[in-house]
Amino acid sequence: MARFGSKINTVLEMGTYEMRLLMLESASAGEVRLKKCLSTDASKDFVVSTFIEFPIMDAEPVRKAAASLIKETKLSYENVMLMLPDHSSLINVLVTPPRYSRKEMEEAVREDLEPVMPLPYDSWFLTQQSIGAWEEDEIVLAIATIKNNLLEAGSIIQRAGLNPVMIDLNFFNVANLIEHYLTNSENKGRNICLIHLGHESTSIGVFKDGLLRALQNRPVGGYDFTKQLSKHFHVPEADADQFKRNENFFLPEPSPEQDVQYNFTVIKNVFTLLCREIFGAIESYLTKFREFTIHEVIISGGGANFENIHVLLGTNLNTKVRCVSELYQLYVSGRPVNDAERNSLAAACGCFLRE
Repeated sequence: MARFGSKINTVLEMGTYEMRLLMLESASAGEVRLKKCLSTDASKDFVVSTFIEFPIMDAEPVRKAAASLIKETKLSYENVMLMLPDHSSLINVLVTPPRYSRKEMEEAVREDLEPVMPLPYDSWFLTQQSIGAWEEDEIVLAIATIKNNLLEAGSIIQRAGLNPVMIDLNFFNVANLIEHYLTNSENKGRNICLIHLGHESTSIGVFKDGLLRALQNRPVGGYDFTKQLSKHFHVPEADADQFKRNENFFLPEPSPEQDVQYNFTVIKNVFTLLCREIFGAIESYLTKFREFTIHEVIISGGGANFENIHVLLGTNLNTKVRCVSELYQLYVSGRPVNDAERNSLAAACGCFLRE
C-alpha cells in the first residue's frame, strides 16, 4: 500500500524463497541504482499465514539469515522497510457507496472482511485507503494482517540488527515501480493487468488510467511447479528447483507442439491451475466494471523467469503479455542487471519510488 510515505534507503525483502537486502544509490521513474544487493536462501522456518498466529516455529534460523546479510553490508541498526509476501495478508478492493466519515468507512470495511477472517477481528491490524472512484461509488483498498505476526517479523529483524520502520507487501511496490508506465498518456483508457508470480502465491491486479480497480491473491506460485517436478522425477525439491531454472518448458512461439513438449506435460496441471486463477480474477473485474477486454498483461516476480512463459500466457489469455523487466533499468554497484534479476527484484526496487 506504499504509494506514499517516507523515502526509504534500505529494504529487506523477507521472501519464502529468498531473503534480500537492498541499499539504494538513486531511484527515478524507469531506473533504479543500488549500492548493494545481497541475497540468501530463506529459512524453511520462515512461514507467513493469515490463518494462525506466530507461524514461525523457530525464529533463530530466520534471524541468522537476516544477520548474515546485515553483517556483509556492515549496516548498523539502519532504518529499514520490510517486504512480506502478499499472502501474509488478507487483501480486498471494495466498490462501495461513498462514506462521509472515517468511522462509517471502517464499519463498511469490517462488514466486508470480518466474515473471511479466521481469527477474531481484534487480532488484526487493518489499514484502508480510498484509491479512486467508479461511477457513483468509491473504490477502497483494505489490507488486514495478524497483529502478532507483524510483531514477530519486526522483532526478529530488530534482533538481527536493523530497525524496521515500515512493513509492506510485494504487489503494491511493483505497481510503484511501473507507475510511470501505468499513468502514461498512451495508456489512457486501457485495462492493464499486473500479475506478480510469487513463490507460494500469485497476485492479480487490474489498473485503468493508473488506478487500481481490482486485486486478488491466489494460492498458486512457483513452489507448486517445483513440487510437481519433484514428485514426477522422484528427486529432492532442491534438484527440482534447479531443473526448473535450467530447462525449457515453453516454446518461443505459439505452436500445437507446445502441448506435447515433454517438460511442459509434467507441469501442465499446475500451469492450467495458474491460468484458471488468473482468468477468474480478470473475468471478475470485467464483469464488475462492465469492461470488455484486458489490453495488456505485465508479469513480475521469480515466476516471470520461466523462459517464454509470457508466450503461452498470452495465448491462453488472448492478449499481449510482457515482463516487468522491459519497463525499467536496474544497476547494482554501477553494473547493469539482467532481465531475470529485474523481474525478481521488481517489488523490492519499487519500495524506493515512494512519494
